[in-house]
This record gives sequence, C-alpha cells and structure tokens, in this order.
Amino acid sequence: MKRSRGGNPEVLRRAHDRTAVVDGLWQDGVVVVSLVKSSYASPVGRLTLVASGSGLRAVRWPNDSSPNEARSGRNEVIAKTAEQLDQYFAGQRREFDLPLEPVGTPFQMSVWNVLRSIPYGSTMSYGEQAAALGDTKKARAVGSANGRNPLAIVVPCHRVIGSSGSLTGFAGGTKAKKFLLDMEKRHAPARLPVRAADEDPRLAEMFAKGLTSSTGEPLNIFGSLAHHPDLLRRWLVFAGHVLSKNTIAPRERELLILRTGWNCNSRYEWGQHVLIARECGLSDSEIERVTVGPSARWPDVDRLLLTAADELHVDHRLSDATWRSLSTHLTNEQMLDVIATVGNYHLVAMFLNSLRVELDAGVPDDPRLG
Repeated sequence: MKRSRGGNPEVLRRAHDRTAVVDGLWQDGVVVVSLVKSSYASPVGRLTLVASGSGLRAVRWPNDSSPNEARSGRNEVIAKTAEQLDQYFAGQRREFDLPLEPVGTPFQMSVWNVLRSIPYGSTMSYGEQAAALGDTKKARAVGSANGRNPLAIVVPCHRVIGSSGSLTGFAGGTKAKKFLLDMEKRHAPARLPVRAADEDPRLAEMFAKGLTSSTGEPLNIFGSLAHHPDLLRRWLVFAGHVLSKNTIAPRERELLILRTGWNCNSRYEWGQHVLIARECGLSDSEIERVTVGPSARWPDVDRLLLTAADELHVDHRLSDATWRSLSTHLTNEQMLDVIATVGNYHLVAMFLNSLRVELDAGVPDDPRLG
C-alpha cells in the first residue's frame, strides 16, 4: 500500500466516501490519511493533539499509550485546537467549535455524543448518561466507552461523575478531573439573567431604595432574585435587619458573614463582604485569618464568634460551651442576632451558589473559592 506523504498512515475504512479525503490518498476502497501530532502545554499536563487535514482525531493525556501513528507537525486543525484550548483554560470559551474525527464503534460514538450534550459547568452521572441512551443498565458499558474517548476535554468525559459525586473513572486522573470541573464551575454562566428595574414596576420601586451599584444597575444578587419580586421584597426586610439594624457591632457582624461565606464556598458573598469588612475596620491580615478560622490567633470574642459560625454551619446549633462563653460577652438580643446573621448568609450563599450569580464589577475574586 502506498503511504501518504510525510509519515506513517492511519487506515480509515470510509468505503467510497471520497468527499471525506483531505490530505490523504485513496486505494482499494480505503482512505489513507496522513496524521500529524503536536504537543500542547496545559494546566493539566502536556497533551498531544492529533489531526488530519480535515479534523481533530485525538487529544491525548500524558499517560496515553496509544500507538504512535502520526508524524510531528502542525496544520490548521491543530492550530485552531490549540487556540481554542487556550481560550478554554483562560475561562473565555465554553464550547469548542472544531471539526472532529473520532474513531470508534457505533456504541462508543453514541456515548461520546451524549458527552457533548453536557453543558459547561455541569455534570452527569454514568447512570444518567446510560438513561440518555435509553438503557439505564448500560452504565458500566458507558463508563468503559467514556474511558476510550479519544478527544479529552474537547469531548468532555470529565463532566461524568459517580452517582455519589465521586470523581472516578477518568483517563487523565482525578486531580486533572477536579481541576477541570472546578475551573468550569468558576466560569459557568449564571443560571438566571439579571433583571432590570424597567422590567417590572415592583422592581423599580425596590431598586430605587439602594439595591444598585454606583452605575445605577442592580447588584447581581438583587437582579437575580428579582425573578421572584415578592420573595425579594419580603426577604429584604429580614436581610435589612441583619445588615443594618443588627445589635452586633459591624466589625463582629462581618467576621460572622465572612466566615459563613468561606464555609459555604461562596465567591460572591466572600468578595462583597471583603469590601464591607474593610470599611468596618477589619484589616487584610485579619480577613485572611478568617479563612483559617477560630484556630488562628484571635481575641476571645472574635474567636468565639468564629467558633459560633463554624458550629452553626456544621451542627446547625451552638454548643453549650460556646453559648455559655459567648453569652458572657453578648446580650440575649445579640446572641439571637449571631444566629440570625449566620442563618441569613447561609440562605444568601445558597441563592448565590445555586444561581451561579456572577461577581459585580470591582468585587475581589478569591481563586480558592468555587
């Protein structure tokens, strides 16, 4: 058999499909396509990109032991793939727009097509993937097909997890899988768009009372909750008490809120209250120590407040020891406001995290939070 120019051929059995031949030769009903490969340095390791002149054949992990069927080189497909991977890892691309040429069985192809339907920043279990194919009993076969996916990242098998949420069964390793999922979670689009004041008379009235930024636009949290104006209006009464009429001093209130935002892994809550905490007298070093919690060096009352925030987060109650110690410094009203503050900002974090509310302009982003 005559070799295509430049290296070892891969034989693709596309009988009589001459229109698919680019950068290749035709012989005896078989297309012989010349493949090139190029190394790509990524945050999850050095990947190998393999492509023909017409499509991307593979994106391989460093530990991939597939046969070396391609010559080293670069073509338009590889250049476009590298460019889109750069955009993806920078958080600027959520979908790949590439010509794909994976080689697999019909079942594998159907499994990989389901992978491409999983939205950026979302996950699916193996059972759900099997159900999407019409047979929940094929979860194990689906997992095997995922493991043979030749187009890592571009065809996102990293978005499939165990039914318990475990990061299992990934050719690139669980560390890489966690990195990709965490990165996508950080850059995932908001689930609800921010509503404007002119969309509903009720919103115009509420937004006029100080729910907007310096630009006059609603803060993203309020614009997101504006999809339920009645809920927003009623919640604001309680939230206004916690933030503005709290019997706890502003500095101590912000310790509770920051610790709650950190415990709830809420980027938005943490970032917004870093700004507010600075205005209330907390230094940047103290704000950083909040991430450590009560075990860091704190004055007694600060340590007890952080302990209270942790206990309410984990146990949903204050321990007898914390109640006794904290109540020697605080009144009964203040003790109730401690619980109300932590409880309210747990609710806020649930809204923010579930709706994927994007950070407002000027709010600091901590990469340690999801």
